[in-house]
Amino acid sequence: MRFSLFILSFCILTPLSARCDSWQQALEKKKASLDLRWHTSKPFIQYDTKGNLIGIEYEIVEAFGEYVKQKYQVELGLNWIEEDDFHLILDNVKNSPVKNVFGSSAFSKTKERQRYVNFSDTYLADITVLVSSQGTPIIRNFDEIHQMLQGMQAITIKGTVYETLLLKMKDQVNVDFEISYIDSDDNVLSHISQNDKMFGFIDLPIYLMWIKEGRDLIRQNFFTVRGAGYGFIMPPSSDWNVPFSQFLADQNYKAQIDGIIAKYLGEELYLFIDGSYDREQLSTYILTKEKEIQLELIKNANLKFQKEKTYKRILVIGISLTLIFLFCIIYFFQKNKKKTELIIEQKNQIESHEIDIKQKNEQLMNRNAQLLALNEDKNNLVSILAHDLRSPLSNIQGLSGLLKDSQSSPGASDNGYLEKISEAANQMNQMIIKILDVGSLERNQNSILNEKINVNQIVLDLVTRYQPQATNKTISIEVELPDHILHLETDHMLLFLILENLLSNAVKFSPSGSTITLEALEKNEQINISVTDQGPGFTEEDKALIFNRFQKLSARPTGDETSTGLGLSIVKKYVTDLGGELWLESEKGKGTTFFVSLKKKNAEFSA
Repeated sequence: MRFSLFILSFCILTPLSARCDSWQQALEKKKASLDLRWHTSKPFIQYDTKGNLIGIEYEIVEAFGEYVKQKYQVELGLNWIEEDDFHLILDNVKNSPVKNVFGSSAFSKTKERQRYVNFSDTYLADITVLVSSQGTPIIRNFDEIHQMLQGMQAITIKGTVYETLLLKMKDQVNVDFEISYIDSDDNVLSHISQNDKMFGFIDLPIYLMWIKEGRDLIRQNFFTVRGAGYGFIMPPSSDWNVPFSQFLADQNYKAQIDGIIAKYLGEELYLFIDGSYDREQLSTYILTKEKEIQLELIKNANLKFQKEKTYKRILVIGISLTLIFLFCIIYFFQKNKKKTELIIEQKNQIESHEIDIKQKNEQLMNRNAQLLALNEDKNNLVSILAHDLRSPLSNIQGLSGLLKDSQSSPGASDNGYLEKISEAANQMNQMIIKILDVGSLERNQNSILNEKINVNQIVLDLVTRYQPQATNKTISIEVELPDHILHLETDHMLLFLILENLLSNAVKFSPSGSTITLEALEKNEQINISVTDQGPGFTEEDKALIFNRFQKLSARPTGDETSTGLGLSIVKKYVTDLGGELWLESEKGKGTTFFVSLKKKNAEFSA
């Protein structure tokens, strides 16, 4: 009886003792195995057409096996265990009684998951974007969110970061949209692209690969989320993250890991994603990359069209030779009716192919023309609309001014109406200028002119233009200019817009009874212009954001004026275009001074 119990205990305990559960045991025995639980997540891990495992995470783990063999002389066996869905991986890893278990399926590192599983160091930036069906309008501000989401349906996979982000967005925007769930091995982008009025979150690498293939979807800039990155998961008590993190940080294997990721994402997309992870204006850089990909698609379409033309020429030559050959056959075998009919049939087939190729070429040309036209329309639409609005607006301003001047003693009510008309027209004029400036910023195109300009005159013209607004707010504008005329070789319009934005902001944010000072002076072949106000000033947080586009700061206009958050970003761009420098000095509650410094360029204009 005792002998039987001994044999039974030996059979049970021997496999358990022989198995290397922890990394420490693996180091001692120089042999171990890992159970890798996975579920399809393209391009991270999947089967190829032959049924073999491939993917970023599969090859990284294979490289890890080589690493521990080379560095620690540990023979590592890899047991890939496919799970039925994404959630089973989390459950099995979380509740695993052993330590040598990995979870692999592009797991995003989140605080919630870190409570019950152990994460390795990340190997790739984790960026998630919100996409919607083709034809969905792009959300430009939070006021448009409710309008867009009316009647739309969200698509996601249960238990994923995608679902968490949708629920979080639902709470933030306070819109009760419907959420539909799909299987974890289904493609979110396929569902969205095949249906109208659908949206959902997806990983940036998957989205960029999607549009690189020429497929259409709409990405919403307002909901780009950066996570902590992708990593492998392990049981909470596992110590295998120690060698795995060392492996990811090892410079000898870093290039190999980069090559693996670039192999599946493409080197260009991988370098973009990896490089954009710590950038502040991530949505802007993604939009730039989208445009680059679209331009590359157009370029490839043109190349394909050229190849098609070459093929067509070859085909025409081939057809010509074939026709000659046909005539020869007809001449020598004219008495053979069956063979002649066969040759004619072949000729008809070739002509049919030629027509088919011609139709495809025409379709390709039309598609190329449409893409170019859409790109041009996008760049011109804002400028055309704004330009057409300026003429009737100028008439409104002129007529209101004439009407006001023509009345020697207008009534209080009439005078108030005229003031309101004038103010509204001025505000619309400023908005149109901003729209034109935004269009210029979007295209990143400015024609810089070199003109000899009178700086003193520009300053005085600006003061004259904004004196009525300042007077209405009981603000005085002082000008400090040298006795001689300051000349500068630069673009007159850009310099005017720079100073106009600075003076407009000073009037807009200055309190009643304060003073604004404009000063221009020449120093060391530089023209330095400053605008000083006694407004609320800026905090240190404001200074870090002040030149960003659409940035609303802590200061608010003192006369209920509107502010788009664009003015200072426009000033920054135009000063840079002119080769100058822009900076400010400000303390909270003590006013602000903006400085613009420009080179005179030509010494002859200094006199």
